[in-house]
Amino acid sequence: MSARLIKALEDVRDLPEITLGKIVEHVEGEALLIVCLVSILPFLQPIPIPGLSSILGLIVLLQGVGLMFWSKPLLTRKMRSLNISHERFEIIYKAAKKFSNFTTKISAFKHPMTNTRVSHILCGIAIVLSAAFLSLPLPIPFSNLVPALSIFLICIGLLEEDLVLILMGMGITATVLWMAMFSFHIIAEKLQTWF
Repeated sequence: MSARLIKALEDVRDLPEITLGKIVEHVEGEALLIVCLVSILPFLQPIPIPGLSSILGLIVLLQGVGLMFWSKPLLTRKMRSLNISHERFEIIYKAAKKFSNFTTKISAFKHPMTNTRVSHILCGIAIVLSAAFLSLPLPIPFSNLVPALSIFLICIGLLEEDLVLILMGMGITATVLWMAMFSFHIIAEKLQTWF
C-alpha cells in the first residue's frame, strides 16, 4: 500500500469526528480500492460464506463501475455518514500499516502504465466480472476465494502500481469467466438430457 495512503490516514486520525465519507475524502483516489479490499477480506479463505457474498459482492461491483467511469468510489449517503470511533479507526490504521509493509514486499514490478485511464477501465471490468461471480450464492468450496483473490491482486497492483500483480489478477478473472462458461455449458447439457 502506498505511502500516500498511510499519510492520508494519519491526517484522518486528528479529526474530531471520523466518518467513512471523511476517510474517502482524505484517501481520495485510493479510497475505492480500500473499499474493495475491506469488502473481500472475509472471502480470502476456502469456505464460502452464504448470504454475505451477495451483499459485499454488490458493493465491490459498484466500486468496479466507479473505477471504470469516475475513478472514485460509489457510496450511498448512509454509507458515507457511517461514524467510526477513534478506537476502531486506530485498529484500521494499524492494520493498514502492517498491510502496507506486506504489499511493499510482494510488489516488485512498478510501471507507470498501471495508472492510466485505459488500465482503470480494464481493471474496473475485471473487478465487475469477478464481483458478479463472487455475489452468486454458490455453496461450492473456493467459489468465493477465486474471484476474491482476483480482486485482491488487482487492487494491490493498482495501489502499488505493480503491472505483474494486475496481470495476475486479470488472469484469475479470465479463469473465473472460463469456469462460469464451462459450468453454464454443463448445466445446459444436463437440463437438455432431463427434459
